[in-house]
Amino acid sequence: MLGMAMPVAFAAENPVPWNQLSAEQQKTLEPLKDRWSDMPAERQQRLLRNTERWQQMSPEQRERLQKNRQRLQQLTPEQRQGLRQRQQNVRNMTPEQRRKMRRAFESFRDMTPEQRAEARKKFQAMSPEQRREFIQKRRQQAEKTKD
Repeated sequence: MLGMAMPVAFAAENPVPWNQLSAEQQKTLEPLKDRWSDMPAERQQRLLRNTERWQQMSPEQRERLQKNRQRLQQLTPEQRQGLRQRQQNVRNMTPEQRRKMRRAFESFRDMTPEQRAEARKKFQAMSPEQRREFIQKRRQQAEKTKD
C-alpha cells in the first residue's frame, strides 16, 4: 500500500510535462501551452483537476462557466478585489446565515423584472442609515416567520 501512495505524492510535487497530458487535457489547456513548463507543479495539478471537472460538465454548465469567466475578465482590479472580499465574507458566514442570504436572493430572483427594478430604485434612494434599518426590519420579520 505504501508503495502505491508514493508515486501519487511524487507526481503532485513534480511538474507534468506537456507531452504527458492526454489529448483531451491538451485540447482544454491549449491556451496555456506556451507557459505550461514554467508553471509551478501545484498550479499544474490544480489546472488538471479543473480540466477533469470541465470534462465532466454538461454543455450548459460549460457555457455558463465561460460566460462567468468573461464577465470576471471584464471587471477592473478593484471590482475583482471587492468580489473576492464578498466571497470571503460568505465563506465566513454560518450555515444559517448563508441559508438566509440564499432565501433573500431567491425571493429577489422570483420578482418580476419590474418589481426588481422598483426594489433597487427604492433601496438606492435610501440613506445608509435607512438601509441598515430596512435590513434590520427584514431580518426581524424573517426571524418571526421562522418561529
